[in-house]
Amino acid sequence: MTKEAVQYEEEERRKSRAVKLVSQVAWTKWDLPYRKLTWTDLWRLEPFRISFLPRPVYDTLPTPANLHRWGLREDQLCRLCGERGTLAHILAGCRVALSQGRYKWHHDRVLATFAHTLEQESRKKHHRQGKTTAAIKFVEEGERLVNSEKTTHSLLQGSQPWDMKVDLGERLQFPQVVHRTLRPDVVL
Repeated sequence: MTKEAVQYEEEERRKSRAVKLVSQVAWTKWDLPYRKLTWTDLWRLEPFRISFLPRPVYDTLPTPANLHRWGLREDQLCRLCGERGTLAHILAGCRVALSQGRYKWHHDRVLATFAHTLEQESRKKHHRQGKTTAAIKFVEEGERLVNSEKTTHSLLQGSQPWDMKVDLGERLQFPQVVHRTLRPDVVL
């Protein structure tokens, strides 16, 4: 057997054992976009947020099912509908919460905060004060590049004023440039 074949078989054994475990199986079903978290990002975050980041991924949030498993609650049922209160159920699977508009209410609160932040940014002055973003300079072989002042700008900084439409409360008609079957929350 080759080294790769042995490694493959060992990996398959490890996965098949992990799938049998109740909590640890979560990593085999992850369907998440890749997120690179750097040390700089960690230093900027508050301690509570750092501890929160991995908790939904590893299903260690205090859901009714987890509280029951940890011996902190008598039952594992959702208090709204009576079904098993797993993380997936609490976040998006409770029929009662959906019918009462709780998911939409929470979504709209997050969207309103996001829109408020965008509105504040649009009111700031984004003047470049005479600086322009340097273009890419090509250098002939054997020549040296003359360093120039580099500035970084957001794509939106040069586009004053911003025209922002936010879908809060009603279904807005978005411009024709939005060719999607999905309903966007914000269009800039």
